Amino acid sequence: MNEHPHPSRPSRWLWIATFVAVVTIALGLRLRAVDRLPIDYDEDDYLLAAQQYATAIRDGDWTALTQLNYRPEHPPLNKLVYGLALAVLPPAEEIPDRPTSAEPASSLPEPHLQVARAVAAVAGTLQVLVVALLDPLAGLFLAIHTFTIKYTSQVMLEALPALTSTVAVLAYARSRGKWNGWLALSAIALGLAASSKYLFATAGMAIVVHWLWAAANQAGEESLRKRLRLVARLAPALLAWGLLAVAVFALADPYLWPAPVERLRDSVLFHGVYTQSDTVQRANYPLWQPLVWIFQSVPWHPGVFVVALDALIALLAVLGLKPTWRKNPLYVIWLAVALAFLLVWPTKWPQYILILTVPLSLAAADGWRARIWAPLKTWAGHVRADGLRRPHLASRIQRREGRRALPWLLPGAIVLALITFFPLIYQLGIALTDFNAISIRDGINGGIWREVREGLTGQVEPLEIDLFSFSRSSVKEVRYVGPRPLLQFFGDVGSGLLIFEILWTSLSVGLQTALGVGIAWILHQRAVRFRGWWRTLFILPWAIPEFVGALVWMQIFDPRYGWFFLGTSFPDTPGYPLAQRLSVWQEDPTAAFVVLLIAGTWLGFPLIMLAASAGLKMIPHEVYDAAAIDGASSWQQFRRITWPLLLPLLAPALIIRGIFGFNQFYLFYVLNPPWPLSTFASLSFFIFDFGKYHISAVINVFTVVLLVFFVLWFNRLSQAGEGVTYA
Repeated sequence: MNEHPHPSRPSRWLWIATFVAVVTIALGLRLRAVDRLPIDYDEDDYLLAAQQYATAIRDGDWTALTQLNYRPEHPPLNKLVYGLALAVLPPAEEIPDRPTSAEPASSLPEPHLQVARAVAAVAGTLQVLVVALLDPLAGLFLAIHTFTIKYTSQVMLEALPALTSTVAVLAYARSRGKWNGWLALSAIALGLAASSKYLFATAGMAIVVHWLWAAANQAGEESLRKRLRLVARLAPALLAWGLLAVAVFALADPYLWPAPVERLRDSVLFHGVYTQSDTVQRANYPLWQPLVWIFQSVPWHPGVFVVALDALIALLAVLGLKPTWRKNPLYVIWLAVALAFLLVWPTKWPQYILILTVPLSLAAADGWRARIWAPLKTWAGHVRADGLRRPHLASRIQRREGRRALPWLLPGAIVLALITFFPLIYQLGIALTDFNAISIRDGINGGIWREVREGLTGQVEPLEIDLFSFSRSSVKEVRYVGPRPLLQFFGDVGSGLLIFEILWTSLSVGLQTALGVGIAWILHQRAVRFRGWWRTLFILPWAIPEFVGALVWMQIFDPRYGWFFLGTSFPDTPGYPLAQRLSVWQEDPTAAFVVLLIAGTWLGFPLIMLAASAGLKMIPHEVYDAAAIDGASSWQQFRRITWPLLLPLLAPALIIRGIFGFNQFYLFYVLNPPWPLSTFASLSFFIFDFGKYHISAVINVFTVVLLVFFVLWFNRLSQAGEGVTYA
């Protein structure tokens, strides 16, 4: 019996139609971008390189290919492909040589610019085609991804290596790590990717990591000698794959042939020097900037992109990590290796994220199917099934009891609504208007409700305002602006700030949890003396008001007089890169983030410690005795017993600390880190203090919505609502 039957003819035709539609969408969106995108940075450089190659090809001077490589910090293959396309066109005046830091060129020769862009668009479409062959939904996500569209529709160096690196990984996946035609194709494609742009060689790093992981996973619980023997059996295929990739790289880079060592060294070392250049330093992007690019659509070029769903694709990818890992860990490893490199590498240009948009799209497709589509189908099935059944007796009794309790619950519900929901509704009303310091009298006297009522009923048109214009208004009456400011805030600033908020909350609460649980675990040991005294000492940071604690940390890390820098001269001392960055932390976002995490961990860990101490006392000792008899180590006992039983008890404390961390104000107000290190609370206060009350209300409404989702998500994740049965 065939275990994997062929799909039926209708299913096959549906798949073909979907595949063709995805590729057509990809090509259409890229050709649209080719026509509408303005000239960007570096396009003049790569078009000039293509002109030089085109001239050599027309003249039949093939030896010139070994000497030409304008902007030699990047390999020439992609520039050479552009040159081949331009060689059939009439020659144009050569583009003037300009510094890499110069502004984008005002004009470039036509039709040369359009033809080179079209070549990039075709390569980008072929990348979508390759992904769609594997997964049409992933291909669709890649087809509409705005950053991918932008940088595969311009005369940039991303389109060709994005295609070849994708082929390298997917061909390796088909080979299953064994030497065959697919593995050879993987090596050839990887060599072509590296000879177009070094950055895309991260796909090869992902392949090696997966190869070694798969070998270790295949060995299982075997002895170290047997594991090494298994790896040795796989080594010849891995070595042949690597040598073939290097050979293809060398053959596809004729600029290296006359002096391979010197030219390759200069080309590679350039990028290390470039990370310290004025161009990179002026950008001053924080460590997590790649996450900002991933979780937002292209913020420039309005009217170019038909849809802007990059944030949704990234969110679906997060939801799909677990299903993707179960299906094929290679794609998660690919995504992790690429993201790790982007976070570590100091240069944070947005086009770099194209090294991970393919695994991001694959994970997003799995996230949609596993987390959205499958639950919707299950829910719809339950609804249909419940509609065919008569209501159960227990549910009828429950509804009757609820009606009886309603008169007793109603007064409390009214009071709760007045003290909780009315301020939120009032803030939402303010967010729908331009309420500010000038119009405060009219707003308080009913102007807010008047404008909201007239705006929602269509009696007045929404006023067009710039949400982040801080010019003073002279109008003394409140005016309706509608929901547009909420959408503008999320698109322009909120998405980037949200990435920092999530990163800050996750890391600060995570460090607080690690420190608090660790101290509680140590003090829980019977051999520790004076446990009560130690607990009292560790509670002190919680007893100190946050504002005072923030002032203390400001004194510690003050660059001129702080205790941390007394008697030192770190900026002039070689060998202390961390200290050098900390000494200028008020200008360096990454160093400032480290200072904030240190202070935030100190302020927040006592609550976690107290909750963990109480939880540890409630875990029965018998489970540890049984685990010890079974031979479980201390780490295994913590991982399999302590943490699962402790998490439901820790969940309320973690939620509290998460909310406090998300709304952290005094710490950011006192330390005053550089932008974009700001919570929504501190930004809201700054804008409120400026008199723009409606913008502050927009931020507050946005924050409340996010926190509601956070609490619901974490409550479901930790299963805190199910209670604890062992306590």
